[in-house]
Amino acid sequence: MSKAQIMEEISKNPNLKEVTADTVTLDINTLKSAGFEIISGNKSNNYCYELKLIPIKIKFTKKEMRVLLGTKKALFQFMDFRYIISLYEVFEKISKLIESDEQAESLLNFGNILRTNFKILKELDVHCKHKNEIVVFYASPSGKKREMTLRCEKIEYSKKNDKLYLWGFCEQYGIVYLRTDHIKKIVKISKVNSQLDIKPRECLYKISNDYSVPVGINKDAKILKIEKDYVLIRQEYLSEFNLIQKILSCGSNLIEIQNEDINRKVLKIIQDVRGMYS
Repeated sequence: MSKAQIMEEISKNPNLKEVTADTVTLDINTLKSAGFEIISGNKSNNYCYELKLIPIKIKFTKKEMRVLLGTKKALFQFMDFRYIISLYEVFEKISKLIESDEQAESLLNFGNILRTNFKILKELDVHCKHKNEIVVFYASPSGKKREMTLRCEKIEYSKKNDKLYLWGFCEQYGIVYLRTDHIKKIVKISKVNSQLDIKPRECLYKISNDYSVPVGINKDAKILKIEKDYVLIRQEYLSEFNLIQKILSCGSNLIEIQNEDINRKVLKIIQDVRGMYS
């Protein structure tokens, strides 16, 4: 704040009517002499003072630490990344005043969420609110790097693996879930307030007749044919990822996939897994 802004705030409080501009100058100089690093402003920042260093160090009691850590744990139960980030930013400021490095590290331990660039995360949140179609540079867990175009829907926190996911839709893969810590850059905004007519795709596959059919069937699947040796299923899907998971869950009971693209991807996954153990 500038001296003028400080005086304006003081004027709003009748209990501080005796405080003058000279008093403010004296107080600032007193803080400087006590070890506070205060940089005087200039024309570029409207003559605002900037507090760079606070020499005061605090130490929390065990009870106070339990309260602070309990607050963090409670927010994680809400699974709303906005609250989690806000709390982290508060703890980050507090940690600079804490005498104990151990206490500071405990407060700032927010798990895998810290792997995500907060600036990118906040931008993604805005795009989700407006349902924007964007192009992101994505580095998949397998190491493959590529640009992806998708319509942003929402960001979700997964309590299961302590990670954040961007949920969206793209024409190539259908519904996608991208780990936010693997989104390295928002390349551009393709469409604002995009409207997508999302239509399910189809995949035909065969499973052995002695396989428990209800396990492989859901409301989006239909049995087209039952033969002595196999059952032919037509599966509608929006998420290619979920479809492949379902097909892989059939294990050795899977006989054939009649979609070349899906078949190739399933084989690639199986070969990669086999290579890990060979």
